[in-house]
Amino acid sequence: MINDRHKSINDLRYCLLILIFLLTPALCFWPEVCLGQDVVEVYKVMVDPGHGGQDTGSKGSGDLLEKEITMALAKKLVQALGETGKVRPELTRTDDQAVSLDDRAGMANHHNGDLFISLHLGTTFAPDPTGFSIYYWSPTTASPTATPSLNTVRPWDQEQEPYWEKSRMLASLMKEELLWSIPWASGGVLAADIYLLRRTRMPAVMLELGSLNHLEEAAQLQKPEFQEAVAKAVTQGIIKYRSLEEKGILITPNPDNS
Repeated sequence: MINDRHKSINDLRYCLLILIFLLTPALCFWPEVCLGQDVVEVYKVMVDPGHGGQDTGSKGSGDLLEKEITMALAKKLVQALGETGKVRPELTRTDDQAVSLDDRAGMANHHNGDLFISLHLGTTFAPDPTGFSIYYWSPTTASPTATPSLNTVRPWDQEQEPYWEKSRMLASLMKEELLWSIPWASGGVLAADIYLLRRTRMPAVMLELGSLNHLEEAAQLQKPEFQEAVAKAVTQGIIKYRSLEEKGILITPNPDNS
């Protein structure tokens, strides 16, 4: 009788161990169950290094190419965003490859990005530094190809329409941070009918950070410490924007009702 009781207890323990073994992996598919934490929504920022491949962008002295500087800036920005622990950055290109504008916008939309940041440089023939400018799309800048449609489904070239006011706010916050961080004048926050921005389904801006054919600006743009300062300023602008969004100060657009 005693032996039978011990055998029953051992069998029960064995069954419990098997049950725990089977259930533990299943539970761990949900980190909040395993760790006792609430689900944290991922905030995704799409970082777009302008140009790439045969599309070199603007050129400076000594074979300096825009596509190389934008890639270096993008990597610094990805690092700075990742270090906040609040943002998951993703690149539209990771090396020297050609990516079409439609593919860049399509990638951002397909990955459900929360923000889209495109990095570019300019060209100037003025003797004075041009500084930086930040662009966003608005309906007032729309070209004839982007006129409103009578269809209930928004055309591909009007994806930005519900988000343009949030894009303007994002650009303004970035401008403030950049003015504090780098010793350059600002061309301001400007509305423009930019093909790439018009096609993104999220708040989107394009930063034009100086000119490669201006010797002073080109020298600064090549310095890692300057690139880091730009990346940190842009990151701070994004963090401030997200804080306003979380507090409900920014109204989240409803694409279905626009």
